[in-house]
Amino acid sequence: MSRPHAPDTKQRDPEPHAAYVRDDAELVQLCERIRAAGIVAVDAEFIRDRTYYPQLALLQVAVGDEARLIDPLADLDLAPIDALIADVGVRKILHAATQDLEIFFHRTGQLPANVFDTQMAAAMLGMGAQISYGGLIERTTGVVLKKGKAFTDWLRRPLDRKQEEYALDDVRYLGAAYDFLMNRLRELGREEWLEEELRCYQRAERYLPDPRMMYTRVRRFGTLKPRGLAVLRELADWREVEARRRDRPRRRIVTDEVLVEVARAAPTTEHEIGQQRGLHPQVIKRNSKAIAEAVRVGLAVPDTECPSLPRNKRLDGDEQLLVTFLDACLKAFCRNENLDPSVVTSSAELQNVAAAFLGSRLQPDQHALLTGWRGDLIGRHLIAFLEGRLSVRVDPTTRQLVVDLPQE
Repeated sequence: MSRPHAPDTKQRDPEPHAAYVRDDAELVQLCERIRAAGIVAVDAEFIRDRTYYPQLALLQVAVGDEARLIDPLADLDLAPIDALIADVGVRKILHAATQDLEIFFHRTGQLPANVFDTQMAAAMLGMGAQISYGGLIERTTGVVLKKGKAFTDWLRRPLDRKQEEYALDDVRYLGAAYDFLMNRLRELGREEWLEEELRCYQRAERYLPDPRMMYTRVRRFGTLKPRGLAVLRELADWREVEARRRDRPRRRIVTDEVLVEVARAAPTTEHEIGQQRGLHPQVIKRNSKAIAEAVRVGLAVPDTECPSLPRNKRLDGDEQLLVTFLDACLKAFCRNENLDPSVVTSSAELQNVAAAFLGSRLQPDQHALLTGWRGDLIGRHLIAFLEGRLSVRVDPTTRQLVVDLPQE
């Protein structure tokens, strides 16, 4: 007589979401549909807490009404997707695209092509310099997305159904948002503006920063004097190269706080480095010779070649007054065009333009504010102001600043 089966109390993994691409053949077919459509929405989930390069954990794509999940941790050949990212014939729609595209660049060494960044497009339409994905979708489609899974460990398996749906939502509505943004860009004649900005995604330095400039990203680097900055530049360069070589986060090599204090103290021998507070014994054992050499190189930099802090430069009276007027003109133009001024330029750029003009060395083609779409929209008027061909006044009715443009 057979015995009845005991109830199975072991928790089973949930069935995989139907949206998952199951094998290589299905991925190839999906990519063929994407290539035929000529456009695809893309998003990537990744983790970079323990590595220098982000670890790809999940890919989401949408073509038409079809949204799919691609698991890079499964036994899949991602070459067809990699090829799509570099295919100039397929437009890729992403939101805040840099970090996602960085993953593909480091995977393949190929630059992405034909990218459309919805965050960048929204900025061109007066939606703010860095609108969130949820804010963009609500503004463009009226859909309010659910929150709560942004801090998921995307490398954990299996993902639950809520996590999978959250991930799919990151591409489901991008196509509709794209249509809205493109229509508005065409209405306002700003398509060329956006295309000019999108060229940044075709430059390798977007994804592989210059180690010689990494010192400017170190927290509290502005507390150092020029000599300390020269030392910090060498230390940050060394740390960047070491972090890439070992595929470790920069902070796992040496934290920003310790790097600044080493630059300030400038120890030049391995013994002095061993006495430096905050350096882990393993870091000292492994890197004391390299750190000492970096410090010595920084100390040997001629005074005239030490880095400076232009953003902290004290402006003289005329420069400050001119920057104030340029800033007022800029904001007036941006208000009329429904643009956030930070999308157009920075205070440092305004200072550079003012200083160059007062020093009789203004060359418009050397300032981003005075070239390209920025030059056409605003820069040429700022030049007219500098040359005395444009006046600024307060409208007595609206109490707002008005710029009277010269007759052309």
